[in-house]
This record gives sequence, C-alpha cells and structure tokens, in this order.
Amino acid sequence: MTIYGLGEVLLRFTPPNYEQLKNARSLNIQTGGAELNTLVTLAGFKQDTAMLTTLPQDNLKDLVEQTMRSANVSTKFINHSEGRLGTYYMEEGFGYRSGQVIYDRDHSTFAINGYEQLQQIDFNDGDHLILTGITLAVNTQIRDNIVDILTKLKKQGVKLVFDINYRGNLWSTDKAIPVIKSVLPLVDILLFGKKDATHLLSTNSESDDMETCARTIQAQYNIPVMASSNRDITESTLQGIMLIQDNFITSPKYQYTVLNRIGAGDAFTAGIIHGLLQQWDLAQVIDFATKCSVLQHTTNEDSLSIEEQDILNLSSNFGELKR
Repeated sequence: MTIYGLGEVLLRFTPPNYEQLKNARSLNIQTGGAELNTLVTLAGFKQDTAMLTTLPQDNLKDLVEQTMRSANVSTKFINHSEGRLGTYYMEEGFGYRSGQVIYDRDHSTFAINGYEQLQQIDFNDGDHLILTGITLAVNTQIRDNIVDILTKLKKQGVKLVFDINYRGNLWSTDKAIPVIKSVLPLVDILLFGKKDATHLLSTNSESDDMETCARTIQAQYNIPVMASSNRDITESTLQGIMLIQDNFITSPKYQYTVLNRIGAGDAFTAGIIHGLLQQWDLAQVIDFATKCSVLQHTTNEDSLSIEEQDILNLSSNFGELKR
C-alpha cells in the first residue's frame, strides 16, 4: 500500500527573526507544499509514500528531490519539463502584526504539466491519494478532469483524502465551489474547516458548532470520515474533531505556542491517515493527529519530520530536556 500526494512543490522564502520583507537582506529557504508536507510526516511514521509532481529541469530540482529523498518520500514518479518552480514569500507575524504570503507560482511546471502523471501510475487496491483544493486551483487541466480522474481511481480501490484548503488568492469562490462540490461525493476522508461549511459550501450557519457542520456535510455528500483541527486563538488551544459514520469524537484541548504556522494542518492530516491505517481506537487517532499539529507549530520547517513514538510521548515530555 502506497500513499501518493498529487500537488505542486514550492520553495518558501522567509526573512529571519520575524523581519518584514521590506527590510530583509537575507531569506531562509524551505521546500514544501501541502501534499508533500503530509507525505514527509507519514514517511516518518514508516508509511510508504510517493510524490506526484512536475519539476523544472534546472538545478533547483536537485534541491527539491534531495529534500524528498532525505525524508524517505519516493521521487520515482516525478516528471521534469522546461519551466520554473513555484515559490512564495512569507512574512511571519509577531504580536499584533499579522503575517502575509506573496505567491509567485504562475506558469510553474506543475501548473502546466501535472496532469499526465496520473495516467502513468499503476495504482493498487488500498492505495491512498492525497489531494487538496490548492492543486485544483493551480492546475486547470486537473481541475477540468478531476471527476473522471477520481472516478477511475475509485474503481481501482484507491482511497481519496481531500483537504478543501481553499485559498482565495489562488482562485475565486465562483470557480472553486462547483469544482469542490463535484469532488466531495468521491471523498473517503475529508479535512475541512468551519468556514468551508459556512462560507464556501453554505451548508451551515455561523451559529452551528463543528459537530453540526461535520454531520451536515457528511449527510449531504456521504463522506465516511470527516476531520478538522480547530484553534481557539483567545485561549491558545488546539482541538481536533472527527466524525466517522455516526461517531463524533474530540481530542483533548492542547495549549500551543506558535513558532511557525506553516504545515500544521498537513501534520494533522498525516496523523489522521496514519492512525486509521494502524486501526487504532478512534479516540487515539484524533488525539494523535492533534498532537501532530501542535508539534508542527514548534518547528521552522514546512513539514513535521518525527517518529511515531515521539508523538505518543508528547504529554509526558512536554517542555522536557531529554539527556
């Protein structure tokens, strides 16, 4: 069984020490992307993973592929073509100053060429495919053919993990809503946020709690597994929720400190997938996934690279110095 991620790989440029971009004289570089971030965490849990993307033929591909191989994510199915790698610039927030992201990813090799790879993979029954709304926004060819693609994969026994992950600066709601709604009936595991229910899908009102939102979406689209990680900014806590069939489960609330917000949702997704594949008790699954997200807030990297046991020991080792 292999877990595939279909999406764009990006370079992230970030000024050090919470500097503003206008004052920066140097930039730190990270390799990431929602699907890749999730695969890196899963590979750390000893899952078999492979990235499906298209990279340029210049030397930047070596940087990206080296990062993947060092995390034990397979690069076997990566294509190469003339073009450029997508990038983005992140100014980290501090205190009352909000962070901001500036994308520079138009006409990247993945945006233009990512569709062909799906025709080349011999998927097996039980394989998983991770897909996000970001990929649907970036690659119009995948977007236009997504229902046919996923219908074919479902017939092959592939499980679809879909994170709505709507980004308003990548596509409009007018374009996004019909595409996302067409995908949802084919999804096995859905990652969503409250605004997806209230503002994007319009299935719920803002007064509805997360359980109501999850049950409404599940009933409308017949999705077996629903999951979400939810921050309480005023209390600085994170809590995961999961709905499987009629079972609604919540994790404990964990205090978190933000060093970096990038990839926290991707770490949560990895935790959900891993826990379900391990056939753990559902309460353990959602607790494990939430701990993954909490820990990702403490790293500078785009993805959480850690062993399973370190997650399981989070509560006992919180703030501890191991010697």
